[in-house]
Amino acid sequence: MLHILGMGACHPSTVVDNQFLEELDIGTNAQWIEEKIGIKTRVTTLTLDYIKTTRNQDPRMAHEVASMSATDLGVKAAEIALKNAGLTAQQVGMVIVNCCTPRDTIPGEAVRTAERIGCPGVAFDVYTACPAFALHIDFLRNYNESKLPEFVLCISTAVMTQHVNYNDRSDGAIWGDGAAAWIVSAAHKGKLEILDSMYTADPSRCEAVVVDSYKHFRQDGRAVRDFSVRQTVRLVKALEAQYPIDWSRDIFIGHQANRTMLEQITNNREIPATNHWHNVTYLGNQAGAGAPASLCAHWDKIQTDQHIVVAVVGAGLSWGSILMRGTDVL
Repeated sequence: MLHILGMGACHPSTVVDNQFLEELDIGTNAQWIEEKIGIKTRVTTLTLDYIKTTRNQDPRMAHEVASMSATDLGVKAAEIALKNAGLTAQQVGMVIVNCCTPRDTIPGEAVRTAERIGCPGVAFDVYTACPAFALHIDFLRNYNESKLPEFVLCISTAVMTQHVNYNDRSDGAIWGDGAAAWIVSAAHKGKLEILDSMYTADPSRCEAVVVDSYKHFRQDGRAVRDFSVRQTVRLVKALEAQYPIDWSRDIFIGHQANRTMLEQITNNREIPATNHWHNVTYLGNQAGAGAPASLCAHWDKIQTDQHIVVAVVGAGLSWGSILMRGTDVL
């Protein structure tokens, strides 16, 4: 059985609040943003002056002026995860990275990250975008455990704000930047054991969400929102039918797309607010980093035998779930 031994997360320090977006005069206001998507602030690797003066009309410039790259964020998250797991980089035998906003395509993000951290093992990219947490866990669960190295480092990182058109009132209000990392092992028991996972996709809908390397992010917003809510509910229901989920004590973590979507899902499944862990309200949609970063932030609150249900959806269109249980490991 796979276990998660430690986690880490990293986010930039520059905050984009709703009042700033209102002052861009792009047809939105702070009250509308909070009521529509439930996001109060989001974080960015860009400067507010750059956003205000250029609206990021040429995303190629964003890479040049950004305070951090996706690699920088991923490296920092990984270093925190290693420290929290009580490991050194030299003990890691495999590095897997999800990054939908790489600055360069070759070498791969995992190789670049492993070099920065000092990990000697094999490194390769496995990426999808927002459902990365489920993809990485399910990918590793399909390995023969005897073939896995002792410790595997997984990372999801993205600098989505560097691909946002800040003349678009919707996209500018959604996205934030961030990274999360988690240490997986089949050889050592950790604070979380993995009971179940799945990941799949519908390639016929691949144009619904696009992150263009040289242009702006674009999506069919209404269709993706409706799909995301319905599919997440299906994922949760499937786990409820197979396992003794008790929402009076168990935890739900969804894809951190926006707060109002998450509330639709928790209302449908009657999940109390206290058992819904999220970070989108103040960090924005961090693509594949959002869900694991939420879990990382609540790491010390995990209880023995408590189930944690993760259901994530996104580009592909793709979706997946993870069911974890807290152990007695401190």
